[in-house]
Amino acid sequence: MVPGEGPSKHKGWNRQGLRRPSVLPEGSSDSQGPAVERSPNPSDAIVFREKKPKEVTGGFSRRCSKLINSSQLLYQEYSDVVLNKEIQSQQRLDSLAEVPGPSSPRQPRRTLVYSESYLQRLSVASSGSLWQEIPVVRNSAVLLSMTHEDQKLQEAKFELIVSEASYLRSLHIAVDHFQLSAPLRATLTNQEHQWLFSRLQDVRDVSTTFLSDLEENFENNIFSFQVCDVVLSHAPDFRRVYLPYVTNQTYQERTFQSLLNSNSSFREVLEKLESDPVCQRLSLKSFLILPFQRITRLKLLLQNILKRTQPGSAEEAEATKAHHALEKLIRDCNNNVQRMRRTEELIYLSQKIEFECKIFPLISQSRWLVKSGELTALEFSVSPGLRRKLNTRPVHLHLFNDCLLLSRPREGSRFLVFDHAPFSSIRGEKCEMKLHGPHKNLFRLFLRHNAQGTQAEFLFRTDTQSEKLRWISALAMPREELDLLECYDSPQVQCLRAYKPRENDELALEKADVVMVTQQSSDGWLEGVRLSDGERGWFPMQQVEFISNPEVRARNLKEAHRVKTAKLQLVEQRA
Repeated sequence: MVPGEGPSKHKGWNRQGLRRPSVLPEGSSDSQGPAVERSPNPSDAIVFREKKPKEVTGGFSRRCSKLINSSQLLYQEYSDVVLNKEIQSQQRLDSLAEVPGPSSPRQPRRTLVYSESYLQRLSVASSGSLWQEIPVVRNSAVLLSMTHEDQKLQEAKFELIVSEASYLRSLHIAVDHFQLSAPLRATLTNQEHQWLFSRLQDVRDVSTTFLSDLEENFENNIFSFQVCDVVLSHAPDFRRVYLPYVTNQTYQERTFQSLLNSNSSFREVLEKLESDPVCQRLSLKSFLILPFQRITRLKLLLQNILKRTQPGSAEEAEATKAHHALEKLIRDCNNNVQRMRRTEELIYLSQKIEFECKIFPLISQSRWLVKSGELTALEFSVSPGLRRKLNTRPVHLHLFNDCLLLSRPREGSRFLVFDHAPFSSIRGEKCEMKLHGPHKNLFRLFLRHNAQGTQAEFLFRTDTQSEKLRWISALAMPREELDLLECYDSPQVQCLRAYKPRENDELALEKADVVMVTQQSSDGWLEGVRLSDGERGWFPMQQVEFISNPEVRARNLKEAHRVKTAKLQLVEQRA
């Protein structure tokens, strides 16, 4: 935000401390005593009686968030708690399918005493904090008239608000405690400081105004507040700050690792900062990766809201638009990061590769490496006694999105290319040939049009079954998008531990991700499609657990299909 220039709807007013809303349970007063239940109308609005002067920070004014001030959980911890709850919820449903009903009356709750502050109840830091736990909602007859699905929709929207408050709390620490630390700044050059923190302050400023608008919308009507329209109005600001921040991720990681390895002053100051209770002894790295984690999580929160809206409603349309905007931003962020990494990868390979066959330029803006690895080629020769002899030799494959290179490995991680072929003329398939000795996990590679313009065939051996299956999968032509409604028999898994890919054909996983399994190896690897975005790849089995209940699997597919259908309808309307 430019100093002094804010959105016209940004009120810039500040509300701090404990203030009672004008709508309170009947019988409440400023003296202590038990709360007596009153049932406000659905149209009742929360109006705060007290307004305080603007708080000026970083050259612009903003209202203080009661959520961020009252929450004690940093986003790293909050996110972990929420994701663990999602996993536990899926596990409970897996063991006992949820029985839907026409309505779900609220459960009996303990009496709320006056000494429990409104802000504490609203805070995400309090265990079990929900929209239904807010005193005005809790003591209202409105809750009794809502279906279970309507309640879940309100909770999904409320989670978006309180999670943003926790996220902003962590951003404040990332900027104020780490980025603006004078001792840390003294250990860095200007370029190192820029690469390390990029536009982190801009990210915080955008989150501040975003949360302010979310809260204002929430307070205007606590019983039927909206959040998707607020997300949509802030989408341009998200793009302005998140795209450059995430694109800088490669430089950020390299700079951080280089400083740890070679700058002892940086290490010493960082250890002192990370041991400070203000950051709850969380590492700087955990703060630096928050923006990309948050923008991804925000899309999933919108997806949860979309799943619970009424089909064909205005709220569904608004949720779809917001979800689509975030999805496009994340895709553009990923593309920027991949484009930089892929270009560097090609430049590095071009310096390591030589051709003994027909040469072609390796570096191209439209080319990227799909999979690379050394395999064992098996070749039969006929000895003088007319006996067949099996010979082996190492062959390194570099599979790109548009071609395949076959090389002889050389010293110094160099490669001598002896053959190549366009991707459209290659095919890999399983080989059922039985050979004596260690020759298992075999597959055939066919080149219909190689560097010499002829056909070629190779027989390869891999060390593991998963490696064989992954090569065959990578060598196959791009597959059509799956029809989710026809995949009820396909296994599904839920991620228990996040997984960062080590190879290009692997799938990044976050806790609570649900993946439909398309292939499984005997040595503990799975190939699958993530239901939230359709991304495909391989991942280790130990990171996930299988979902055994067919009703739960069917529900997951139905929800994913709902989101996909809504998005396609939006695209058609815009076309």
